[in-house]
Amino acid sequence: MPFGGEPSRADLDALDRVLAGAHAVRVREMRGGSTVLLDERDPIAVRALREALEVTALPGFVCMCWGDVTLDFHDAGDTPLTSVTLHHGYSLRWDGWPEDAVLADGVRSLEWLAVRGVSEPLREFRAAERRQAEHDRVTRLWVREIPGPLAVFTHLFLDTSKSGGGLGGADLEEVRAALIAAYPDPVVRILALFTWHAAGTGAYSGHPVHERVPGQLLDWENRLDFAQAVELADSRAAAGAVRYLVNWNTRKRVGALLGALSPVARRKILDHARDDETRRWLARRITGLR
Repeated sequence: MPFGGEPSRADLDALDRVLAGAHAVRVREMRGGSTVLLDERDPIAVRALREALEVTALPGFVCMCWGDVTLDFHDAGDTPLTSVTLHHGYSLRWDGWPEDAVLADGVRSLEWLAVRGVSEPLREFRAAERRQAEHDRVTRLWVREIPGPLAVFTHLFLDTSKSGGGLGGADLEEVRAALIAAYPDPVVRILALFTWHAAGTGAYSGHPVHERVPGQLLDWENRLDFAQAVELADSRAAAGAVRYLVNWNTRKRVGALLGALSPVARRKILDHARDDETRRWLARRITGLR
């Protein structure tokens, strides 16, 4: 995870000049620090690694982790030259720079390691690629369900996942004003928010953060209008209502919301719970209303 700052004007070629004299490299694991995973003494192979460590920018960030592996470079007489650490196939850290540098092609260094038996960094990189691809896929599905009149705020919504907080202040007021203008009928408005809320990943934890936005807008709605919307909800909208009811940020008002539902609407909520645990949680709260 990077920690941001101001871009640096440090010399991007400084490390490459140091590595020009490298004839050997020892690869150490970061966990534990001292275990040598590879001792490469072929100058041609070392030169290939040097080329793989080309950097393009010093954007002013420092990764918050220790790194994947440490590369200790030595000259022809086995005198230590310098050490660098690789970070996620994206950047490297070297004492000659005040922050981490972005690799021109980070996967090249990981492939260099993998063909020599140090394969874990490349496996982790590929796994991260798959996770990112899945994240991008579900985000596209979520964005597709944003009510049309709110589509102009898409970047604002997605930016909440970067900042780590939901919509606030003037932004929330502006979005809500646009929502009310587009859907003056509160029941129709709530149904639109239910359907959008249903497009989340299925997790009820509130992450990714941008998936909280429909819930923030539902927080403003009256419980009687909420109850009428549940009565009219199709399967997808009902699933969105469930997601709202079981979200942590909703639990302080979940009793009032469930209390406003008719027996038929309560049954609909239970029928559209994602799993048995969620269904039991809702059933206990409905039972507690009696």
